Amino acid sequence: MKRLTISIFLILTFTTSCLISKPENYWQQHVNYKIKARLDPDKNLITGSEILTYTNNSPNEIDRVYFRLYWNIFKQNSHGWKYAERRKMYARLARKYKGVEIKNFSIISNSKEIPIEYKIDDTILEASLPQRLKSGEKITFKIEWEEEVPPGPGMRTGVSNRCFDIAQWYPQIAVYDKYGWHTDQYIGTGEFHNDFGDFEVELEIPKSFIVAYSGELLNPDEVLPDSVIQNLEKARNNPEKVYRIADFSNREITDEDKTNYITWKFVAKNVRDFAFSAYERYIWDAVFWKNEEHPYGGVMIHSLYFKDNAKHWKDSSAVFGLHAIKFFSENFGLYLYPNAFVMSSYAVGGGMEYPGIVFIGYNITNSPYRGLFGVIVHELGHQWYPMMISNNETEFAFMDEGFNTFITTLAFEAYYGRKNNLLDPTKWYIRSSGLSTDERENNQRQYLMLAITGYEEPIATHADHWLENYPATTAFYPKTATVMFMLQYVLGDSTFSKLMKEYYERWKFKHPYPEDFYNLAMEISGKDLRWFFDQWFHRTYTCDYGIKSIRSKKIQKDGKEIYKTTIKIIRKGRAVMPLDIAIKMENGEITSVNLPVDIWLNDEWENEIDIELPSKPTSAEINPDLRIADINRLNNTYPFPKVKISIDNTIPLSQFIAPIDAYSLKLRPSIWYNITDGFKFGLKLNGSYLDDVISHKFWALYGTRSNEIDFYFSDSRRIPFEISKNTFTEIEIFKIEGRYGGGFGFRKRFRKTLTIPPFHDLNLKVQLLKSTDGKYLDQIYKWDEKRLTRIIAGYTYFNYGEKWRVNFSLFFESSTVLSEFNYSKVYSEIIQTFRLPFGYSFSVRLFGGYGNGTIPQQTKFFIATSSPIDQFYRPLYRSKIFPADLRKHIEPFGGAGLRGYIDQNVSGDRIYSVNFELNLPSLLPLFGNLPIIGNLFKTTLFFDAGKTWDQNQRASLKGIKYDLGFGVRSTIFEQFSSMTNLFSEIGLNMIRVDFPVYVSHPINGEKKLKLRWVLGFDKTF
Repeated sequence: MKRLTISIFLILTFTTSCLISKPENYWQQHVNYKIKARLDPDKNLITGSEILTYTNNSPNEIDRVYFRLYWNIFKQNSHGWKYAERRKMYARLARKYKGVEIKNFSIISNSKEIPIEYKIDDTILEASLPQRLKSGEKITFKIEWEEEVPPGPGMRTGVSNRCFDIAQWYPQIAVYDKYGWHTDQYIGTGEFHNDFGDFEVELEIPKSFIVAYSGELLNPDEVLPDSVIQNLEKARNNPEKVYRIADFSNREITDEDKTNYITWKFVAKNVRDFAFSAYERYIWDAVFWKNEEHPYGGVMIHSLYFKDNAKHWKDSSAVFGLHAIKFFSENFGLYLYPNAFVMSSYAVGGGMEYPGIVFIGYNITNSPYRGLFGVIVHELGHQWYPMMISNNETEFAFMDEGFNTFITTLAFEAYYGRKNNLLDPTKWYIRSSGLSTDERENNQRQYLMLAITGYEEPIATHADHWLENYPATTAFYPKTATVMFMLQYVLGDSTFSKLMKEYYERWKFKHPYPEDFYNLAMEISGKDLRWFFDQWFHRTYTCDYGIKSIRSKKIQKDGKEIYKTTIKIIRKGRAVMPLDIAIKMENGEITSVNLPVDIWLNDEWENEIDIELPSKPTSAEINPDLRIADINRLNNTYPFPKVKISIDNTIPLSQFIAPIDAYSLKLRPSIWYNITDGFKFGLKLNGSYLDDVISHKFWALYGTRSNEIDFYFSDSRRIPFEISKNTFTEIEIFKIEGRYGGGFGFRKRFRKTLTIPPFHDLNLKVQLLKSTDGKYLDQIYKWDEKRLTRIIAGYTYFNYGEKWRVNFSLFFESSTVLSEFNYSKVYSEIIQTFRLPFGYSFSVRLFGGYGNGTIPQQTKFFIATSSPIDQFYRPLYRSKIFPADLRKHIEPFGGAGLRGYIDQNVSGDRIYSVNFELNLPSLLPLFGNLPIIGNLFKTTLFFDAGKTWDQNQRASLKGIKYDLGFGVRSTIFEQFSSMTNLFSEIGLNMIRVDFPVYVSHPINGEKKLKLRWVLGFDKTF
């Protein structure tokens, strides 16, 4: 009786939601699935049959139908496969997959099965109906199929470690709406567009498995232990208290449990899909949220996870789930399903959502980034968008991902507070950053960092039609969330809240399109917002307002002194917004002035505001609450830009803490050492705005032995993309360890997309360099002590494929009129790497150079190493740091790269060489699984050959030198790169020890075959 009452309630809810405030002439189709399936976990195979009753509620007659076979995306040469190849997403192409095999496709008419013809194009099955389906009529399909479960971790569904997270798994009829049939191929970027309906599902699976699901379980007594049923009842009777329902992680599983199949029976009402998870060793927690208005009296939130991530999940995952369901229900409309399963997943990376169940990647934690909270809450937020308010995710992903990112941000703020809610402040390196880690600001930061590149596309672009994924995901998620905050700013908090609640009431269990949301916003607010939606959702206009000037004059008015003040506001971006300006006065008071958007709608680029103030204005700021996504906030404050000073703890967290409203200045003490200066102490400063819009570096160090002060300063600026994309200017000046100089230049990258090669880079640089003290260098690396001014023009190319990667460079270098040298040279390098089976790789490097004139020693070509001028920019090689006995083995790779000739490292004006490396996946073949050693160390076999000569010698193949040997590399410092940038700053990227055991031309008295070794701190090639 209770289930009947609930069903009637849901039917009434659905019916009234279609009637109350229903858009005129709105209709949608209805589906009813009855599915029986068997999952064989040993073969990773699902066999199933479904009876689908389809109701044509449209005013049209239908002569054909389309079904989706989602798992065919994994087949070789599918549309999704080709899409991944074009975008170089090769991880998707890891293995062959047979796809979905249809065993029977028929309709049931008068209790008879009538097979009908169909054709399959990848993920779309098309079938012509024997007769037209008229408006109001129903048709029943019977489909039988077999399919292999895709291997995980993968795209949204699959199996890994006998953990099955199953979705998009049955032949599903496509949506037919006012625009006709939606037959977009499933290619993996865009998600889903499904009709609402009812599901009855029976799943046969071995007794050893525990299953989580969409909807309700109909036969708990037959499939669950009594203790589980009892503990769930305890949770229900004690709302908002987390209970351990079961711990199956260490239970004994018999052969009988693995081979004896039982049937789980489910029903899911008014959902757009049905998904399930199955695993044998879950740990299961649950908490009940009681709500008298809920059709089930409340929601049971389940958290199922694994023993190996229990320390991150056991005390928090169910609590996070409770917060999400409760917060979203109270603010954006009631969650109407009986259960909410939060599933830790080996098979799905990141997170994925389906009605009443979400999959969360098992390795996601809550520190230092509060990722576990964020992913759980975000995926549960999808129960609103799109599970209950079901937009077309394939065409308009922003309506679910972006709206959901917005409400997830609000959930962050409700749980952790408005500020410092993104990173875990219990970590010392988070606290020491000294800056706010704000999820709301982080969303805007991600959008701004894309916007400054000029590679944006409109938010409303079809999800599958983007040129690349990074701008797409940035637009769908953080940019749309940022735009929603701007809409809140435009409408006001109370009107915006009314809009979101009415959006739920009007569109739950229906399919809204963007124009439906736009029209509702204008209806609720009573404002014409077409300008807003056009510029933010359908264009890539950027917003940039600035305060150009403030003038004030003291006058007498009504016997009082007042300051007649004029503020001039400039608009540099094409987007328009209403503005609020906070004005601070000498008396300490702050007043605000609001500028309506209307003053900008007639193409105005400047406006003046006249106000009267009781005290002299001292400063002003546009939109101090930062809800407007202004692309350059350095001009939003007057008279000076904001500067935020913090301690540089060397943790690379700029993607989380780089301020969007101020120039960031990070400082820290610095220490260095070389034999000539002794220990050096000083200060290091890094300044930037949005990472690379403006970037400054400065350091100064005092040598305790030499009493010398060294310094370095650089200024880098991104040219606005409206002028030239991916273009930077650079200036530097320095005095470092017996050398001084400076330079200026620019670099530009030509690329069709931001992240998908090929990439073509042009570089132009003019430098002045001079050596004043040679005692910092070994004799072989000493600089000629005349003034060198040079110009360098370079071209570099990078590309990669599924099994190869190529780097090419070509540089021209010449002295200038101010130089005391007169020379020119050209040099080129090509590096090709091939990926081989079993984790091996093979690399080849070709290098050649040709010079004329009086080439200074510091820029000559060397047989074994890079040139002294190249070493200057690599701190570990720049000067004498190590004892002499060790220095003679240190090899900064470059030049001809003949590692066996470090003890006879001759230089010349011309050069050619070839280098080969075979890289093994571990220290020794077959020993990759050794603890620590197997992961941290790898072995390389190498062969080098080449020659260098001077201008007065003839080029020939005679006298070519060569060596061969093996090497050991450790990338331990790369593994610290996410924790600190200290190592990368000094060029300590790896430890490389090479053993050139054979050289063709050994030094006098040495044997060709001998154990030699060289040490390097960087990759060879």
